[in-house]
Amino acid sequence: MVDPGLIEEARRLLADVTPLSFDCGSLCGQRCCTDFAPNEGVYLIPGELPLFDGTEEFTSWQFHRTDEYEFAPSWERRFDSVPFLQCTRLCDRSKRPFECRTYPLLPYLRADGTLEMRYSFLAQGICPLPERYRLDELDPAFVDAARRAWEVLMQDEAMREHVEWLTAQFDSLELPLLDEDEAGAAGGGPA
Repeated sequence: MVDPGLIEEARRLLADVTPLSFDCGSLCGQRCCTDFAPNEGVYLIPGELPLFDGTEEFTSWQFHRTDEYEFAPSWERRFDSVPFLQCTRLCDRSKRPFECRTYPLLPYLRADGTLEMRYSFLAQGICPLPERYRLDELDPAFVDAARRAWEVLMQDEAMREHVEWLTAQFDSLELPLLDEDEAGAAGGGPA
């Protein structure tokens, strides 16, 4: 499991920041925060489950076996399963899982070892932000906090392997590259 202290620090960095200066859920009716489609949800970081005490009324849980679902290849050796949370209604924001706190961004590890944030390849059709806002139009404090939080988690070898796996997923999609000027402004991710 990932060190609970790392998880706590990463979640703390994201406690008071949001992608926009207003509730971005008003653009889509909180699609990512509710049961928007069958079998949709969010994975918890291995070790994050103890932060939920079972009394939460917004949750529906599954446990996905690492040998049956797509995870970083090393996770099959490290973990039997990973908690998968489906929200049945809006949650207490203080209870949001880590990946909800960074959504719709995911980390990307550049060849030089620099970590950057990109719009998630999983957000298409769910989140309106990638369609309406360039990455550099999001609140810079949110983007920076998301990057710093992922850097904290990457101190754990399993989480570093996860970020490397996510990076390979981005690369395999062969998304169009931004020109040099756009990459600097938008963080190198798809806009």
